[in-house]
Amino acid sequence: MTAFRLFVLTATLVASPALAQPLSLEEALRAGQAQAPRLAAQRAMVASADHQAARAAELPDPRLRLGIENLPVTTGDRFRYDRDFMTMRSIGLMQEVPNAAKRTARNARAERARDVEQAGLAAQRAMVQREIALAWFDVHFAERTREALETLARQFADQADLAAAGVARGRQSAAEGVMLRGALEQARDRVIEQERLVRRARIALAAWLGADASRALGASPDTARLAHGSEAPLAQLNEHPMLRMFDERENLARAEVELARTTKKPDWTLEVGYAQRAPAFSNMISVMVAMDLPWQTGRRQDRDIAAKLSEAEQARAQREDARRMHEAEVRGWLADHQTAAQRMERFRSVILPLARDRGRAALAAYQGARGEPALVLEANRSITEAELGAIAAEADRARAWANLSFLFPHEAGK
Repeated sequence: MTAFRLFVLTATLVASPALAQPLSLEEALRAGQAQAPRLAAQRAMVASADHQAARAAELPDPRLRLGIENLPVTTGDRFRYDRDFMTMRSIGLMQEVPNAAKRTARNARAERARDVEQAGLAAQRAMVQREIALAWFDVHFAERTREALETLARQFADQADLAAAGVARGRQSAAEGVMLRGALEQARDRVIEQERLVRRARIALAAWLGADASRALGASPDTARLAHGSEAPLAQLNEHPMLRMFDERENLARAEVELARTTKKPDWTLEVGYAQRAPAFSNMISVMVAMDLPWQTGRRQDRDIAAKLSEAEQARAQREDARRMHEAEVRGWLADHQTAAQRMERFRSVILPLARDRGRAALAAYQGARGEPALVLEANRSITEAELGAIAAEADRARAWANLSFLFPHEAGK
């Protein structure tokens, strides 16, 4: 039976290799983007803008005109369309023709609107990648923290068992045994609380990955070094996707200004009609041309242009505000990354060795009947707290690394 179960398990893993392999960060990025509704929505907006740009310079649809002209409403010929020589049944075709500058400006505006949506897609992709990476790291470090707390709980459990045996033999007091038991239960409570945080981190990751979020995680990427160095994020700040989107919004606002300027030039309309009269009278055709007469432009078109200029200035100011905020954000992440690296080095070279030395000294004193169990317990707790501090510092570095590494869309994560 055992061999059969082993065979079934092996067959399952071979048939489903994804279940056997840990979930790496790169794989999480690919899977998360493939099923992100946010990106699907933005791609739909890009497609919509493409269609709008393709027809922006087209002429409006022509209009068909049908009717009866000069129909009598009095005398014996009232409502008769075949008696009076002036009555005509007419059909015509009307075409509005915006001026050439306006059609060009409409096309330019539609192209700028498409550029805004394409920049928005790049910004959304970078944001999605960053949030997936942060969710992946949250799970990774939550589980490492849980492991450290579980180790502490096991140590306290061993000490509590030894204390219980010592109390039974009369070598330790009951108070010492109760103290160790209390410390054990507190450690177990911390494990339970950390398990809650692990579950919440998994739930957050599942929002991006679905069922893949339940897989064991792979090794963490090297977060000690930034891919392009610490100067690149600031040097390339103007190429940040969010700033590019603000640039395109400003370009769109400028295109709106140019479109508003074209309203000073007249549009025109061409109408061709054919009129049928009574058989005794000649049929007729008519050709009519109509055009706008922009006048008092200071009260109309100039105000429209001024409004669009104000909107363009608003877009420029919003872009500058966004640049300052993003620069501060990037500088903050760089500071976080550098400080976390310094803290990690201190934990590795100073704090953890001191805590372990204290633990060994406390244990040696206790084994030599020269120390108290409380000192050993406190020393073990100090070691765990130092380990937790090191994990927290590494988590801070990883989060800063993720924020800096995914300022721009990560091509490998597509």
